[in-house]
Amino acid sequence: AGLNKYRQSLLERVPKTDDWAKFAADSISMKDIAFLTAKTGDEFAILKGKKADILFHGSKNSCLFDGVLCDMLVGGQVRLYGHSHPAERVPAASSADRNTLSLIGQKKSRIISAITGREIEFTDQEFDDGIISGRSGDDVDIRRGEENR
Repeated sequence: AGLNKYRQSLLERVPKTDDWAKFAADSISMKDIAFLTAKTGDEFAILKGKKADILFHGSKNSCLFDGVLCDMLVGGQVRLYGHSHPAERVPAASSADRNTLSLIGQKKSRIISAITGREIEFTDQEFDDGIISGRSGDDVDIRRGEENR
């Protein structure tokens, strides 16, 4: 996947697994992290605070928050807005995703597919999940191109 200049600048601030950086509130979208994942094959997460957002660069199959980020999540200073999955056409929350919500005392979050751009909202309870965007047959392969932001 090609990255536009804005998304390339995001990746330059968090180039490696476990890197994270603060950004202006509401400046990073789920679609942005889907493109970053399509480019790198790694998961990315957006954590939202009252005044700033945090972009986190995870590994091939997880985003493991520790240290200060863990403290901020558990303490309620930021919330896990959403993360990307690299290899699923239809994103699905894992048991680890749900356990993370329970551990940080959060009821819901989002996952986006880096293949199709399909986004779901998931909860700490499996049967409460819902599709946010993208219907069956509506798939667009975001690995093939880049649109302007």
